[in-house]
Amino acid sequence: MRRGAVIAAVVVLVLLGVAVGADRAAVAVAERTVTERVAAELPGATDVTTSIEGFPALTQVLRGSLDHVTVTAADVPTEQGTLDSVVVDLYGVATSSPRTASSVEATAVVPLAVLAEQLGDSWELAVEGDALTASFTGAVSATATVVPVVTDGRITLDLQKFSLLGLEVSGDNVPDFVTQALNDMVGSVGDLPFGLTPTEVTVIPTGVQVRAAGTAVALE
Repeated sequence: MRRGAVIAAVVVLVLLGVAVGADRAAVAVAERTVTERVAAELPGATDVTTSIEGFPALTQVLRGSLDHVTVTAADVPTEQGTLDSVVVDLYGVATSSPRTASSVEATAVVPLAVLAEQLGDSWELAVEGDALTASFTGAVSATATVVPVVTDGRITLDLQKFSLLGLEVSGDNVPDFVTQALNDMVGSVGDLPFGLTPTEVTVIPTGVQVRAAGTAVALE
């Protein structure tokens, strides 16, 4: 996760090394170079782009802080699986050590296939409106409908209903193998980079979209 520090460090170094004559031309070169460096630090990431907001950018460097840097990627491989539609917005990025950002906001999509893999081979996972439905494919017919939520800064699952052999079962009587599988699935999201805290999680047709934020974020 420390790879994220390359975003701020490379932005600063590249801007300082580019000709001062034309600010936007220098920024364009910097954005392209930063994109290449970030992509190199994230093997397998696709469609990486960088945008350095604000004008003039070089003045921001000289005063010691970049107003807003955005890095996006279509796909970013992680230990748990590939994330989609990754967007990281860094605000108030310090241009000298210790490099920090006054705030960071990020969004990413955890694809349904990634969640299903963590759930296990004995389960099928599907999107049902704003919920996820996990159906056990083993000898016993069981189906759980859950809604991912953020509780005390962590992603958890709210069990909406559970049926066993076609009969609805109360939460207190849900079998251990079901709760364990669901815990494994939500745990697959893992710790977020930069120590960010989840702020919102939403079920979408392709999986789950996670929003996260942090303040006074250390980038190195």
